[in-house]
Amino acid sequence: MNEHNPIALEINKIQAYWRKAVTGNDALRLVRLMILPEEARLYEGFLKLESSPHGQLEEVFVTHLTPFEDEDTFSAAIIKDWLTTYDNSTALLQELETKDSALTWDPAPYRQLNASLPQDKQLLQLLQSFRAALPEQPRTLVLALLPWQVSDTRSFTSWLTRLLKLGIPAGVRIAVVDHVGKDYLLINDRPFPGQVISFHVPLQLADAIQRLAAAGNPNDPEIAYRKCLFEMGNAAKDKDIKRLHYWGERMLEATQRSGNKGLFATAHLSYAGMLFNFKRDPKLPQLLEKATRIAKQGLQTGDQACLSLLIQAYGYQGAYAQIRRNYGPAIEWFLQQAALAEQHQFLAQAVTSWYQAVELSRRKDSSRYHTLLEKAYKCGIPMTDDEISSSVYSFLAADYYDYAYTNKQPALVSEIDERMSRIFGKNWKEEVDKLKKSKVKSLMQPQLSEEEEEDAEETADTPAQKR
Repeated sequence: MNEHNPIALEINKIQAYWRKAVTGNDALRLVRLMILPEEARLYEGFLKLESSPHGQLEEVFVTHLTPFEDEDTFSAAIIKDWLTTYDNSTALLQELETKDSALTWDPAPYRQLNASLPQDKQLLQLLQSFRAALPEQPRTLVLALLPWQVSDTRSFTSWLTRLLKLGIPAGVRIAVVDHVGKDYLLINDRPFPGQVISFHVPLQLADAIQRLAAAGNPNDPEIAYRKCLFEMGNAAKDKDIKRLHYWGERMLEATQRSGNKGLFATAHLSYAGMLFNFKRDPKLPQLLEKATRIAKQGLQTGDQACLSLLIQAYGYQGAYAQIRRNYGPAIEWFLQQAALAEQHQFLAQAVTSWYQAVELSRRKDSSRYHTLLEKAYKCGIPMTDDEISSSVYSFLAADYYDYAYTNKQPALVSEIDERMSRIFGKNWKEEVDKLKKSKVKSLMQPQLSEEEEEDAEETADTPAQKR
């Protein structure tokens, strides 16, 4: 890790704090890392770094993103993901063997879970056996959990408490992430003296990011762009529209001088994105129109970076039209976005755009709903199972399944049911509903909630700008 990198220095702070608070504390079993929302990516990077051969701490970290669906099934889900990761680590295991640091762990007892033994106990046994098989003993094993979805934080807390009651083995720790001031995973630690610790590391993340972005030649258009972007972000946070426009104009000037169409279009989109916090500003539609035009020009001259920018510009145009309650044009912009993304095989982006068009038509132009839903469903047919499980296509497939069932199309019903059952299991409809509730709010670019549309424009929430 580059010690002069401002982000690396912040990670060093976490490592130092961990050593002071955790390392050598033999009784400790559960570590709760308290973070601010904007620090989430940094902590994810910290845990993944420590799970790699480049980790700096004495402990052996294993990080899992296993989604938390239910406290009675989470342990089995972790075991399944653990075995998958182990089976995919052949090269690393061979490398350890050549260095006389072979891992002698036997996964066989966990391939088929014992139905008569609680899953939580089997997970703890797995962790204990894996820790005992680590080379260079004694070593401490840390299971770091970063679920990409948590259905219920109370149930997650209950699951952690159950493991503590069962007795997390010596030399094994579990690390979780919680939010400062929220205490989603707060545990009554009286029955577990010395076993639970919670701490927050004071970081200067915003300053580190700004220093990293501004490092280098200030006359370089890309560095000038990043500096302006941070200043605009600060202005937007302070609701200072005059200062935001000042830095926005500096950004446009710097990127125009570069002669780079992609960078110039990016500046327009970034500026417009900031103005979604002030959606009545007359400059917003002008920036979107210019961004679209510049991206098209760049694409025509062979700048392939402008392809993704044009796709993004269409989405911004759709979101802005939707905010202005111009629902017909909004649908058309999303359809243009979907068509361009599909043409270039960006299927995950395409189905997201289709979803936006379909949902908007369902609420505001129902005469087009079923036609668009059918086209959206067909768009995702070439997608792999992994692509479907990590995209919004499952939402479209579930809606199309209902349509096919209602209209007595048994072949289509069977086709959708077979595919979705393979990906999400027998109860795929329930699983997709859970996913939809957790993900749908992050789809819009910028996000626009259904509640906002129903409120008077004067009291509407500010749509979140796209990252």
